[in-house]
Amino acid sequence: MQMLIETLPGRISYADLENAQVEDFTYEFVGGEGVVHVDRKFIKYDEIFWGETEDNPARSKGSSKANVKQLADSRSKGIDPKAKLPAVRPSVITDIEGKTYRYRAENGCSRKKADFYNNYTLGAWFDVVDFIKTEGHSQEYNRRVWLHVENDPLPCEGNSINDLVTSCGEMLCCENLARNESSIKDFVYAAAPNMSTQDKNEVVRRVLKEEDVPTRTISWRDSECREWLDDKCLDDIEVDYCFPFHYFQDRIYSVFKQYHESGDSVMNRKKQVLVQHFENKGDSEEVIKASRLTQKQKWDELESIMKSLAQYMAVNDWKLPVSKDQYFPQIKTGSDAEDQNRIVFDE
Repeated sequence: MQMLIETLPGRISYADLENAQVEDFTYEFVGGEGVVHVDRKFIKYDEIFWGETEDNPARSKGSSKANVKQLADSRSKGIDPKAKLPAVRPSVITDIEGKTYRYRAENGCSRKKADFYNNYTLGAWFDVVDFIKTEGHSQEYNRRVWLHVENDPLPCEGNSINDLVTSCGEMLCCENLARNESSIKDFVYAAAPNMSTQDKNEVVRRVLKEEDVPTRTISWRDSECREWLDDKCLDDIEVDYCFPFHYFQDRIYSVFKQYHESGDSVMNRKKQVLVQHFENKGDSEEVIKASRLTQKQKWDELESIMKSLAQYMAVNDWKLPVSKDQYFPQIKTGSDAEDQNRIVFDE
């Protein structure tokens, strides 16, 4: 690919990049807890250790092909001096081939790949940063939080659930994150302020499961229930349905439909075996016990309802005790137009 000769107004061409001045780059560095801004300077790419895979350390996967090409197209038209700069950390590293580097890349891998795609391999302007330990947080903890926060704005691809799950797993392994739900939640919420609450809670849930973090109670999903029954449960029981606390009414229909379709008569239909699971808001066993009691009361109430239905249907040709053959007028035009001021009845 050939670099574009014409540079957009206000941008710095690849040819002029090395000789630009630090004052040209006006983006104000945004730090964080335990983050030290050391310098801002032009650094040659071959002075930086990019890791074995040349990927952002706060990413579970590398940058996408589409993102690299999009960045390459933008940078071929000049480097925007108002844009956020990538970061490196001062660190003398000697790789397995004996080459020594002066810096370690913290992010900016996609930009480096984009420059190489444009046949530009000299270097770029970087913010030189370092990380320190603070009260209650290790150096690595502060580093990970800052890197994830840096991942959010454009031109970066935002944090994914897998990015944060991977970071939590690595920090738990190296004891940079305490093995409890509260600490994990604090890290996730600090590291991904722009991620939806639903996704952040999903990160916490997955980390608790995958890293076997001690908790007083356990939350289940249907797929996890089935996996546990297949792989871990030692009881000799054939479970027909994993039944959650929420959406009781919706699941009731599914259970009884499943019973109905299990045979062609009352003599050979199969009684359904359910195993129930509940949300554990606040990691509280009291919530679990209260939910079990509430669910039992729902089942008792349902039995009374079904008894009333059976009594009615037994003496009314097995018809339901509902009048259902009327509708709201919804068809407004054409030959089937309905009176918009009247109930519509089945013909």
